[in-house]
Amino acid sequence: MEQTEKRPPGRARQYDFTKGGILKPMLIFSLPILLGNVFNALYNVVDSVVVGQFVGSGALAAVNASFAIHMICGAVFAGFGMGSTVLMGQIFGAHRYEDMNRAAATALIGALIVGSAMSIIGLLIARPLLILIRTPADILDSATVYLRILMLGCITQLFYFMSSGILRGIGDSKHPMIFLIVCAVMNILLDLLFVAVFQWGVAGVAAATVLAQLTSAVLGVHRLLTGGYGITLTRKTFRVSGKMLRAILRLGIPISIQQMANSVGLLIIQSFSNSFGTFLVAANGVHQKVDSFAQLPIMAMGETITSYNAQNVGAGEYERVRRGNRSVTLLLGSAAVAIGAILYVAVPFLYRLFLKASDPGFDQVLEIGVTSVRINAFFYWAIGLQWAFSSILRGVGASRPAMIVAIVCTVIRIPITYLLAMTTNWYPGLYWANNIYFILMLAGMFLYYKFGKWERFAVVRRESAPAKEEQA
Repeated sequence: MEQTEKRPPGRARQYDFTKGGILKPMLIFSLPILLGNVFNALYNVVDSVVVGQFVGSGALAAVNASFAIHMICGAVFAGFGMGSTVLMGQIFGAHRYEDMNRAAATALIGALIVGSAMSIIGLLIARPLLILIRTPADILDSATVYLRILMLGCITQLFYFMSSGILRGIGDSKHPMIFLIVCAVMNILLDLLFVAVFQWGVAGVAAATVLAQLTSAVLGVHRLLTGGYGITLTRKTFRVSGKMLRAILRLGIPISIQQMANSVGLLIIQSFSNSFGTFLVAANGVHQKVDSFAQLPIMAMGETITSYNAQNVGAGEYERVRRGNRSVTLLLGSAAVAIGAILYVAVPFLYRLFLKASDPGFDQVLEIGVTSVRINAFFYWAIGLQWAFSSILRGVGASRPAMIVAIVCTVIRIPITYLLAMTTNWYPGLYWANNIYFILMLAGMFLYYKFGKWERFAVVRRESAPAKEEQA
């Protein structure tokens, strides 16, 4: 049955990417995402700064030791959140507004089930997993405490990612930004209270993060249900829709696996890096945080590309999809080159934010950090373009091909890293291998976008779309 074309009333400004200009609306839409991502990145960055300044390099290494593990969990959160963005974006672009309730209810129930399972499993396997990746014995106990407390927040993180993903899919990037700002400020204040005042160490920074994540989840779900987007959940409508569940799984699972492939690769690389000692663990953890912070503009534009493509694919506007993608890839590639140049110059100053010059390990950590970051800075163009084409494929619904590319590149990445770093006992090999990985990812994503039949992956289409698009 054809869905109603009547648009639900919205009190928040929502962007309809199927009409009007292309690049300017995307840039405006991406700004709240960027600002929100900056504050989101402060969660882990502030944790490291606080323990590094108030406790020491050992505690800093303990916090950094579980970074790659937490990224695997984040891959699941981001994957299902992005799946919700794509599904709701295609529903919005196709004007099938009656499906919005069913999709929202299914996403939130799924968040409850999956998040609960992840918390329970994470609590059980935290320490064995840290042992598996060769976490140094002198920081193993502290790293275990930190990781187990973080795992308690899986439910709340998944609720936030689902709700914010839905909001972005229907054109609202402002409110997810507000929630992250509020929660990041809360996290900073709680970090200082729990560590500097209460002296709880790594347990304090983990508890502060979980409480802040709980706040973001509550705010996200509340806005989704009360923001005037036409989404109303009652006892009758709050149930799983088989159709929407299949769509979310079809989109979300490949995205999660793609993100997990990268995270598992990082986990294995971290197990390699751990064998070089505590100084490299501390330096590498700061490198990962600096790197993730530097990529925030690229990620913000990537999330915008995903929403843009989802809405236009739902509307059947394939030529508009291609025009927008050409403009954005050029912009992202240029921005990535500029970011790499800034990192190359600024890296010594950045490391001084994380560790006091009086710390016994300061000189060694700084030397390793400057070398590693400067190696990666030369290849930021590949990171930016890889993000662009990966985000494009997600938005059009082609998450399975993107997943396959990511898995293949991760499989190749591991032996290359072992060859360049472990067989030579040369830690810079870790970072040269990382750049080879991004170049391979870029090549795979670009080739599929250029020559693959990605149009056939749309999960929702406007009823009045041209017949030729319906058959794509």
